[in-house]
Amino acid sequence: MEQQKIIIRTALAPNEVVDKLRSITITDLSQLHGPAPVSYYGEIARDRFSIRNVRFGPHSAAPSINGQIQQGLEGTVVTVEMNIREYHELTRRMYYSTLLPLGALVLLLSIAVLGGTAYQVHGYIFSFAFVLCAVAAVALSKASLLGMRKREIRRLALTVNGRVEPGTAVVHDHGHSWKHGHTPPLGADRVS
Repeated sequence: MEQQKIIIRTALAPNEVVDKLRSITITDLSQLHGPAPVSYYGEIARDRFSIRNVRFGPHSAAPSINGQIQQGLEGTVVTVEMNIREYHELTRRMYYSTLLPLGALVLLLSIAVLGGTAYQVHGYIFSFAFVLCAVAAVALSKASLLGMRKREIRRLALTVNGRVEPGTAVVHDHGHSWKHGHTPPLGADRVS
């Protein structure tokens, strides 16, 4: 799973994009209960930003949306990245390093203690459940992160009155890669 650079094109001028983002962004979560409705918190400079949806706290597994704002030929180009790889790696290490050794330990204990009895199969099933839970938790975490990235990028594109440029992102999933001109729509992380 590689990091994705996604290009959003908008007819707004760069300063209008910055103003639009600043109008719905706070710099500190303590400002959340202010009079104006906000969608993001983080830092916004003249040509770049690092923001996060207010639904996600600072210690959540939701990555920041990092972007650069540049003047294009026809409007503004916003290049956006959301690094979900580090959060997926953390989840994978956490579940695999705890549940897989527990499953192996239960398997060894079932062989040693229940070996030759009618209950040995129960030990194997219980051991397999640990392995299955680890694999399922990691797969669900990855699916959740991919879905969150898709929703957040679409929401950001709507916020700046733009659209995601087709063919600009490189999607890596399960060994497949699609490049310029052959990219499925944003969020189509798998080819059916």
